[in-house]
Amino acid sequence: MRLRVDPWDPEYGASVELDDQLAPAVGLELGAEVTGAWDQIPAPPRAGVPCCAFVDGVRRIDARLFAEEGDVQAPGLAGSWAVGCAWSTKPPRIGDVRIGRELVVGAGLLPADLEAHVGAYAVTFHGSSVPDAGPLDPLRGLQNAMRSAEASLAQAIIESGEAELLVADGPLGYSHPGPLVGMVKRQSRAYLDAERAQVIPRLRAGERTPIFKLGEQRLERYSWYLRLVDGRAIDGAMAGVVRLEVDASAGLAAAQRLADLAGSVLPRFASEPGHDPRAPQNVYPIGALEAHLRHRLGDALLIRRALEVRLYEEVHIA
Repeated sequence: MRLRVDPWDPEYGASVELDDQLAPAVGLELGAEVTGAWDQIPAPPRAGVPCCAFVDGVRRIDARLFAEEGDVQAPGLAGSWAVGCAWSTKPPRIGDVRIGRELVVGAGLLPADLEAHVGAYAVTFHGSSVPDAGPLDPLRGLQNAMRSAEASLAQAIIESGEAELLVADGPLGYSHPGPLVGMVKRQSRAYLDAERAQVIPRLRAGERTPIFKLGEQRLERYSWYLRLVDGRAIDGAMAGVVRLEVDASAGLAAAQRLADLAGSVLPRFASEPGHDPRAPQNVYPIGALEAHLRHRLGDALLIRRALEVRLYEEVHIA
C-alpha cells in the first residue's frame, strides 16, 4: 500500500471528491482533439505575462428562516454575496466589486424586501422566490444570484478589452465571446476512461491533456486538464491539477489557442502550501480576491443580530 497526501487543508474537504451517483456526462466526446492514444501536450514558451483577470464570488447564509403564508410553509434564508475581479499584478490588484443581499423563500412565496440596521447603516435584503420547497432550494437561489452577478461582471471585463485572458473560478455556466476560461479546482466527476486517465499522473507543470468535449443544453464546452505545478513525491496524482473549460461555440481552434495561453500563464500564479489552504490549485489572485470579498460582506454576527432585531420588531408590532 502506498499513501499519498492531498495538499489541501482538510477543513476545505478534498481536491478530488468523485461522486459515483452522478449520471454520465452528456455529449462527452473524448476524441475531440486527439483520436488516438493520449499523451501530454506542453504549453508553448511565452516570454511575458499577458494582462489576466480573475473573477470569483463568495456567498454566506446570514440567517436560515421559515416563511408562513396561509397554510403554506416554506424554508427561506437571508444571505449575502460578493463578486469581484483580481488583476494579474503582484500583489493582485482588486478591481470592481459588487455586493448583494438576498431574502430567498421557497414554494413560490415572494417576500417583501427586508431592511435591517447595523448602527446607522441600513442593510437591505431583496426579496426573491424559488418554486420548490426543499431545504436546499433557497440556497440555490442565493447561489444563482451570485453566479448571475459573476456573469455580468465577466461580460463587462470582456467588453472593456483590458484582459487578454479572463479566468472564472468554477465551471463555466455562462458564455461571452472572448478569452474566457472556467477553472475547476475540485474534481467531482471522472470524465476520462481508464486508458486516457493514465496521462494525468504523467503531466508536468504547464502540460495538459488533449481537449475533450462536453455537451449540455445550457452550454457546450471544450475541456482539458492542466497541471499547474509539479507535486512533491508524497503528493497524490491529482495534486496541482485543474480542469479548464471554454465555450465550444467558437470552435476547436479557438479552444486550442486558449489552452496554449492558459498553460503558459496559469502555472505562474499557482499558490503554495502554507500560504493558501487550497494550494496549489487556488491560484493566488483568486485567493487574495476571496479574502477581500469575505471582508466586504461585513461582520456575520452583527448582520445576523440586526436581522433578529428586525424580525423581533415585526413580531412585537404584530
